[in-house]
Amino acid sequence: MPRRLRANITPDRDREYFKVFSQSGIGRSFEVYTIHISCKSNPFIERHPYGGIIIYGRNGCDDWYTANGTHCKSGYVVITQTDTEEFQELQKKWPNERGKVHGVIYRQAFGESCKDVNVVGEGFGIMKGVFKTTSGALNPSHDDDYHDDSWEMHPDSTKCVKKVVEWWKTAGSNFLACQNHAVKSLLSSND
Repeated sequence: MPRRLRANITPDRDREYFKVFSQSGIGRSFEVYTIHISCKSNPFIERHPYGGIIIYGRNGCDDWYTANGTHCKSGYVVITQTDTEEFQELQKKWPNERGKVHGVIYRQAFGESCKDVNVVGEGFGIMKGVFKTTSGALNPSHDDDYHDDSWEMHPDSTKCVKKVVEWWKTAGSNFLACQNHAVKSLLSSND
């Protein structure tokens, strides 16, 4: 059985960034130097579930504006509390979004459906304070050439995003004090 590589990601030789690339080489590659936590994210509160997305590209761009005017670059992260009444109402309102959580997070944050644009990204969750790396909406292939069929995040992006999530959890309502996290420092630390 072939090894499942998840998203096609590789760090550069000096580990200053990681590259998200198409398997065929036809699609554009996205280099992620910084992971940015969106101000659209919710602060961490113990005992609540969260879903999160990291977006690498949209319609072939690594720097773009979404339908609601949000400015994004490769490495843009949104973390949303998923047990609120508001979020559950959005799930009912948008039942055809990809997955039960991550597609709704995307649409809520950006004012557009990820089914209507070519989004390259990965999804994750925080359940009972524990980081989870699965997503049926963003991790397996959806007519893109950037993923295999695994629902897991790639180990290199997992290492980076998990560290950012741990920082976000510790920061609580002060997470906006440091929204940008250098991939070089995230990849180089040993933990």
